[in-house]
Amino acid sequence: MNEVRLVMSRPWTLLGSLVFLAAIAAFLLQSKLLGLMPPCVFYKFTGLHCPGCGGRRCMMMLAQGRIVDALQMNALVIAIFMGFGIFFLRQIVLEWKLGSVPQTILAPKYAWAIVWGILGFWVLRNVPLWPFTLLAPFR
Repeated sequence: MNEVRLVMSRPWTLLGSLVFLAAIAAFLLQSKLLGLMPPCVFYKFTGLHCPGCGGRRCMMMLAQGRIVDALQMNALVIAIFMGFGIFFLRQIVLEWKLGSVPQTILAPKYAWAIVWGILGFWVLRNVPLWPFTLLAPFR
């Protein structure tokens, strides 16, 4: 019973472990998963790249350890992964140091900065001029 209480008292550690296991599963099943994912509907109908275009290939390349290739597919996915990774590590460290984690609330100015950053990435990756063409995924 003490083991269950320890796991339940450390939800961020549990969640981080589950994310890590999901990443391992994605690495092992990457060839099977690739065929199950549909193509980007936005790109299919408009010919423009959405913020997530190249994200699937980016994740598969990350799973293979090809970080530079993954960055060329979708830099936003890499930035989001890094942000979530730092957040998870921070929460886990606080959880083990303090025993519990204070509630984390994203300030509205940071939430708006994230929204505007994603919208800016979306617009800039569709500008047909160098260096913005570097943001579009390679085919």
